Amino acid sequence: MQYADNIRISDSEREQVVGELGRHLTEGRLTIGEFDQRVAQVYQSTTQQQAHQVLRDLPSAPPPVALARPVAPAAHPSRRRIPGHQRIEWLAWLAAGGINIAIWGIVSLATGVMIYPWPIWVIGPWGLVLLGRTVLRREGGCSRITDALHDDRTRVAASR
Repeated sequence: MQYADNIRISDSEREQVVGELGRHLTEGRLTIGEFDQRVAQVYQSTTQQQAHQVLRDLPSAPPPVALARPVAPAAHPSRRRIPGHQRIEWLAWLAAGGINIAIWGIVSLATGVMIYPWPIWVIGPWGLVLLGRTVLRREGGCSRITDALHDDRTRVAASR
């Protein structure tokens, strides 16, 4: 899809592009670093063409498939899939916890004495926070901060 150079982009259009980038991140086409860089480019863009440049090497979303028959309700309607960003947070928790337990185990074996299980202070609180956010479906508060920064940048740009 071609975009005119001089068509300014709206916030909702930026969010659509970021959503598309998120889809590619969860499908494994982008690394987290690439995702962060591209999202920054989208929020810095002033035209539709600039914003859509971040999608140039990614396949477009497949068109929605029309279903010939109604879909049967899921066997477990109360089970919801964990969003991609929360899966990444859980993987980071698992990796950090595993590394801490490995270090604790190696030190315990090397000294010949089972030392105090300090990894619980890394794994426990972090895991409880993640569990609470996952169960309660709470999101982080960063969006309010980025929204405020975006509003400030918009005001500065408008005053120029």
